[in-house]
Amino acid sequence: MIRHIVTLILGLAILAAVYWLLGTTSFPVLALAFLMHIIAGGFNVVWMIVVCGMMLFGAIRKHPGLIAAPPLFVAIWFGASVWSRHQVEATTDPSLTVRAIPAELKSIRTVTLVTNGVRGCCGQVSLLADGFIDRYVQATDDEKGHIGPIRMTELAAAKDCTADELRNSELLQRAGHIGECLKTTTIDSIPDGLVIRIKPRPYYPMIGCCTVGTLNVRQNGEERVAATWHSGRTVVISYAPLFGMPNAPDPTLSLWEGFPGGPSQMVWIGGPSFTGEDLTAAVYGIDWAAPPTMPDVSTAELIRRAVEISRGPSRAAALDLALAIQAKGEVDDDLLSVVASFIELTSFPSSAFDSVQKFWFKLDPDRQRRFIDLILTRMQDPSIGFDYSSAAFPFHWNAEQFPGVAERAARIFEERSGLRIWQYELALRLANTAAYRSDQYVDEQRQRFRVIRDNTSDAFVNRLLALKQVYPTRNEEEREFLAQQLDRVPDARLERFLQAAGWSSPSPALTPMTRMLRERAAARIGLVKDDKLRRELQDKFRLDRAS
Repeated sequence: MIRHIVTLILGLAILAAVYWLLGTTSFPVLALAFLMHIIAGGFNVVWMIVVCGMMLFGAIRKHPGLIAAPPLFVAIWFGASVWSRHQVEATTDPSLTVRAIPAELKSIRTVTLVTNGVRGCCGQVSLLADGFIDRYVQATDDEKGHIGPIRMTELAAAKDCTADELRNSELLQRAGHIGECLKTTTIDSIPDGLVIRIKPRPYYPMIGCCTVGTLNVRQNGEERVAATWHSGRTVVISYAPLFGMPNAPDPTLSLWEGFPGGPSQMVWIGGPSFTGEDLTAAVYGIDWAAPPTMPDVSTAELIRRAVEISRGPSRAAALDLALAIQAKGEVDDDLLSVVASFIELTSFPSSAFDSVQKFWFKLDPDRQRRFIDLILTRMQDPSIGFDYSSAAFPFHWNAEQFPGVAERAARIFEERSGLRIWQYELALRLANTAAYRSDQYVDEQRQRFRVIRDNTSDAFVNRLLALKQVYPTRNEEEREFLAQQLDRVPDARLERFLQAAGWSSPSPALTPMTRMLRERAAARIGLVKDDKLRRELQDKFRLDRAS
């Protein structure tokens, strides 16, 4: 029996020594920052080898003490962890965990946050738009208690708003609130109402008590504390003798919560960390990250508002509103027109691309056909948009399901003159029905290029730039022809034209047509009238450049 006790104590000592050695091994800060999980995983592997090796050795050599040592070590460790948590609970003031919110605070119509930082979207807008408050005030408080600028935000009628204020009120419009904006002014002092103050504890050291948040009612310039929140950290022993930290961003857990790591863990004192925005959200019962709710009006009225917003300075907000209206199950021609009006902005990746794509896939086939018709109509109005390219088509469609669309788009590209680059580009994307680099794709590219080659109108350059966005493959036939057309290219378009024509060589050795294109390009660049533009082009398209 004594022999078994001795081997048991020896096993416990060996386990304690190995765990201490692993737990106190130091590493450079950068290694801990980027390789923490790998290091902890390696330590756990070594630790498990020692534990399993000890039990296996004890079984082979008939030493029950070595077999029992690892389970007993874990049990002792677990007991120590429970005791350390009980001690924290026993020594922590129970009042620190209280996070009560007096109900009467919700009726206060002015709220002021006095903090040293701002979390941002979107609660302050929701509070105003959804009618919880009339005034939202933000005051900056530095670490020395000095109050900085005090800015008050209110809702104002659109007629009283500047263009910048309307643009900065996009969140309102995304939720269908029109005819008003967020107007922010600087005031001299904190007004009466609810005042929320945050006194943060220093970040270092990471343990200690406490960040203090107070809810104060201000009347006639005097404040009384209505409620207080606390949050701090302390360290306890982990439940299991392992290595590692919980996942980012915050490694802190509640007191009795555990994770498969160690040897210690941080736990909250009082409760999880919070900000002034969290306190405000708790008072008024909102989700600070959620946008304002849509107004309680008919779907027809929401569609009318979407149309109005799509014509205003913050027109992108109309897409979010259109998706919200679609989710209600009602889509009419006006709503289709709103979304179709963004088709020239659907470059990839972009928020417009994602929104139009979501809208398309929730349309029934009849609405999809009507949507394409609206896009085709928009593509033929040269007053819309600018001369940019990369207007990707944000959805897949079946030419057989919508007969005549591809042919109509091809005629727009071939016959319409005076259109912008994006319009020719989308026409080609609708007309293109072949798989990339297939034989049919190559034939389509040659056919489209013949249209450009035989074209003598001012649309030549725009068509060519659109063609190379949709059919990016270059060949010698195109280079030879385009090298002879440089005099038709305006100075401002010359850079894009040379790139589209194939100035860059696909192989280290220049082909004859690439060399000819470069030589003629050098001569054409020399005729550019603007000195600055000419120098930039000469530097970018040097003959000695490999690509």
